[in-house]
Amino acid sequence: MGFLSNLFNKKPRAEKGYTTKDGAHGVWIYLQCDKCDEKIAVRLRTTSELQKREGPDADGGPGTFFVQKTVVGSRCYQRIEALVDFDAKYNVVGSQIKNGKLITATEYKETTGNK
Repeated sequence: MGFLSNLFNKKPRAEKGYTTKDGAHGVWIYLQCDKCDEKIAVRLRTTSELQKREGPDADGGPGTFFVQKTVVGSRCYQRIEALVDFDAKYNVVGSQIKNGKLITATEYKETTGNK
């Protein structure tokens, strides 16, 4: 029965390392600009910035929560458009990034030396 339930219950897999928790109500994600390679840390409040997929939007994406955000770094002012999907534990399960890419916390820390 376990095999069949795994076959038919396709849940999105959490991608490890793309988020860092910050207290009870904060999550960090990390982006890199395609134009200047600047690495940017973005703090999201789980109580106000992350939207829960409910009702007609429940099938709109792979995650339980999502955020759509425009991020601008300090080097080149290129707009990075990010749509990131999260599971119930705030792990990334999908993303669509325009003018940049999602990077892991380790990649961000290696080059910046920051949190």
